[in-house]
Amino acid sequence: MSGWIYILLSSSFSILIAHLLKVTEFRKIHTVKVLTVNYFVATVTAFATTESAIIPDFAQNDSLAAVLLGAVTGFIFIANFFIYSKSVNHNGVGISVAAMRISLIVPVLLSTLWYLEYISAIQWVGVMLVFVTLFLLLPNKRKLLREPFSAGWLLVLLFIGTGVGDAALKIYESDFSDIWAKQQFMGVVFLTAFLIGMGVLILRRDVRFNRHDLWMGAAVGIPNLYTSIFLIEALERMNGAVVYSAVNVITVLGATLLGILRWGDRLKPFQWAGIVFTLISILLLI
Repeated sequence: MSGWIYILLSSSFSILIAHLLKVTEFRKIHTVKVLTVNYFVATVTAFATTESAIIPDFAQNDSLAAVLLGAVTGFIFIANFFIYSKSVNHNGVGISVAAMRISLIVPVLLSTLWYLEYISAIQWVGVMLVFVTLFLLLPNKRKLLREPFSAGWLLVLLFIGTGVGDAALKIYESDFSDIWAKQQFMGVVFLTAFLIGMGVLILRRDVRFNRHDLWMGAAVGIPNLYTSIFLIEALERMNGAVVYSAVNVITVLGATLLGILRWGDRLKPFQWAGIVFTLISILLLI
């Protein structure tokens, strides 16, 4: 049961991040600067709150592999944001979000086929229902189905980046959690993302931060860190296919409801059906 608590915590922080980024967009705050500050705050917090006395031995191949995995994951985290921004401009929000959501299949297959984690037939039905639910909750499905892919390669990169980024946390949990504490690993992830973000700003010659950039970045940084920490905690206690499916569908449901309550979004009948399917899929996954 504790695994579901961490699933709910991870999902809640993901919803909070979505809300804060919406506020960033609404107030026209510089998004790249907010993300860069967020990664800095997450890095400092991760290393400062490391609860384990594990000291990595870099003479061992496993420690070097963990650092490499963290660095690659950090690169994917921030690169995926830039890819998403480009894809939205070329393909629209609906198609871009669909590519990200469908990438759920990558960590699900990793958990079941590579790590051979068992899930029951009923839970498999729940996993499959998650994909139906995500499709129902997506807005502008006609555009998604009919609009030609003007930049299809961006969608491929978005699918791969999101799927591999999520799967990397499962790889850490299964292969490296005994030699690196969660906070240490995530510290490497966010440090890499921060350095890349700063590099982009330096190349653009735009490294001056105002107080809005700093405050919003700090506000995003803490939940951004603990979204991943709580996800790893859930993976340590439950099957990866169930965890990823549950976190994904709860996050989408929560963001949808937040859009209604806070931002005045209106749902179409098929999206209400998606909410019903969400509840059914969660019950099947339990």
